[in-house]
Amino acid sequence: MIYKCKFCGYNGKRSDFEIDHRIPISRNPFLPPITNIDLICSGCNRQKGNKTEFEYRFWRLINPFLANYGPIK
Repeated sequence: MIYKCKFCGYNGKRSDFEIDHRIPISRNPFLPPITNIDLICSGCNRQKGNKTEFEYRFWRLINPFLANYGPIK
């Protein structure tokens, strides 16, 4: 099965992806876990850190040359 990162568009195998919390647990520990997870590539997950999904999309928009494209090897 091929997976696709919703942030950078990278297509790859499952081992290139990590579970991401759309809203970081550190920012809202009371969200039900099943509604707050997604699979994104390891590079985007590391770069996203504790940003929300919206904050990370905005950061990528204003920093296109710093934005990650693909998993960390």
